[in-house]
Amino acid sequence: MRRTRRGWVVVDVSDAHSKMSFVKNLSPAKPSRCARSARLAKVPTSPQVRGVWEGGTRSLKPKGSYWTDEELLALGADTDVKYELCDGKIIAMPPAKPRHGAVIMQLSYYLGAHVYENKLGKLFDGQTGFRLSMEHCFEPDISYVSKERMDLILPAGGLDAMFHAAPDLAVEVLSPSDSITKTERRMQLYLSYGARLAWMVDPKNKTVRVYLPGRGFELLRGDRMLTGNSVLPGFRVSLVKIFDGI
Repeated sequence: MRRTRRGWVVVDVSDAHSKMSFVKNLSPAKPSRCARSARLAKVPTSPQVRGVWEGGTRSLKPKGSYWTDEELLALGADTDVKYELCDGKIIAMPPAKPRHGAVIMQLSYYLGAHVYENKLGKLFDGQTGFRLSMEHCFEPDISYVSKERMDLILPAGGLDAMFHAAPDLAVEVLSPSDSITKTERRMQLYLSYGARLAWMVDPKNKTVRVYLPGRGFELLRGDRMLTGNSVLPGFRVSLVKIFDGI
């Protein structure tokens, strides 16, 4: 335990899984930059999630033969890690860089204006799970569900439950570490489980791949217009606007 000049005490607590620093303010003095940074240590990390981390092995396993909705939702509680279920295995998703987030927000801005002004349905962010099957549960970077399908793919529990199908529109924004082949397979899974439209957005090359059921993808670039087809009637935005300042 160490006392700083500004009256902060840092206590190191160690266990079998992790080391965290807990900071407590013992005086009304303004906290230093170091003290403010130390507060981040209060946020539990993935090894603190009870009931899912196997002792010492760091492998995530369900309690039974498959992952239940409740277990999947519990993975996101009290943790700073985003998880998805792919081929029956839990995949930890690394944090994204600012470019990735900026593209998501810019596209969400244009989508949101169209969806909500026309009362077409709801948009969801990258923390929203869509249970496609017993072996797959994905969280698209942006997703849209029409008001007609909302009740059809939500089980009992409504918006506090998990979707049991793909959204009408699934959007994945590529990160530098993402494999196009794997993301393309994800696009096809969305379409196989109910999506009517899917977009793969590439910030690096400033392109968008448009996927429709039963067809190959269409590659958009330059000043081409991204449209909502029959899924989002009337939606049109230039790729220049989506990648503006990126």
